[in-house]
Amino acid sequence: MGLNSEASAALVYLILYTLLFVSLLFGYLSGRLSLYSRYSIILFHVTIRLASQSTGLAVGIVGLGNYHILVAYFVLSAEGYFTLMLCAFRFVISWQYDNSKSHNSWLEPKSPPNTPRFKKILDSFSPFGSGGEAHPMAIVHHLLIAANALIIAGGSIVAGADLEALNKNMPTSKGLRATGQAIFLMINIFLLFCIFNVIQQSKRDHPGKRIHPTLLILLATWPLLFIRGLYGLLSAVVPTFNYFDPTNYGDAGLKSSFVISEYVLSTTMEWTSCALLTATYITSRNDPKEATLGRFDSKEVGWEEGREA
Repeated sequence: MGLNSEASAALVYLILYTLLFVSLLFGYLSGRLSLYSRYSIILFHVTIRLASQSTGLAVGIVGLGNYHILVAYFVLSAEGYFTLMLCAFRFVISWQYDNSKSHNSWLEPKSPPNTPRFKKILDSFSPFGSGGEAHPMAIVHHLLIAANALIIAGGSIVAGADLEALNKNMPTSKGLRATGQAIFLMINIFLLFCIFNVIQQSKRDHPGKRIHPTLLILLATWPLLFIRGLYGLLSAVVPTFNYFDPTNYGDAGLKSSFVISEYVLSTTMEWTSCALLTATYITSRNDPKEATLGRFDSKEVGWEEGREA
C-alpha cells in the first residue's frame, strides 16, 4: 500500500534533512567545523527536524489512531522554528564578532577574557552585563522561550480531546497559539532590523567595499523565515491551516490541500533557510578567526577586496 500525502511529504523532507545532517557531521569529523561554532546550533536544529519529520511520517501512516504522535509532531515542529530563529540571530552576532571593526556585537557584547563558558551562557540570558551594558539578545531569548511555551500549551490542550472538549478549549488554544506566534513574528521583524543595522555597520566600517556575502545570505533568509512565521500565525487562527481542526482530516488522514500548505509555507521555508545558513560556511571561510583578530590588515580579509570568501 502506498503512502498518503502526509507520509510522502514527511519522507521527502526526512531525506532532505538527513542530507544536511550528514554534511554537518562530515564538517565536524573532518575538522572543518568546531563544536563551539555557530554551526552546532544548526546541527541542533537539524536533529530536531529529523525527529519532527520522523513523527510526521508516523502521523501520515497511523493517522489519528494515536494522538500522542500528533502532539509530538506539533511540539517538535514548534521547537524547529524556535531553534531556527535562534540560529539566525546567532549568525548575525557571529558575523559582528568576526568582521566588525570593534569585533563585538551590540546585540550580545562579549564577556571579559577568560570567562568560563558556562558563565557566558548564563550571561546570554541576562538583560545587562557585568559592566551594565545592555544585552538585547537576552530579551530575545526570553521572548522566544515564552512564545514557544504558549504555542506548545495551546496545541496540547486540544490534542486528543473529544468533540465537546475540543469545542470548549479551541478558543483558548487559538488565543495561546496566536499570542505565541505573534511574538515570534515580532521577533522576526526585529531580526530584519538587526540585519539591516549590521549591513549599515559594515558599510561604515569598510567604506567602498562590497557587502559581505554572508550578510546577503542572511538578508535572503529573512523572507523565508517571515513567511514561516506568518503561516504559524495563520495556523493558529484560520481553520484551513489548523492541525487541530477536524475538517482538515479525511478518511485517509490529513487532506492533501492541508499537507501542501503545511509543507510549502512551513517546512520548505525552514529547510531552505537552514540550507542557506549552512552555506555561510563557504562565504565566511576567509573571515578573521577570533584567535587571530588584531593580526589582520584589510588586504588579508578576502571579502573586502572583492575576492570570493
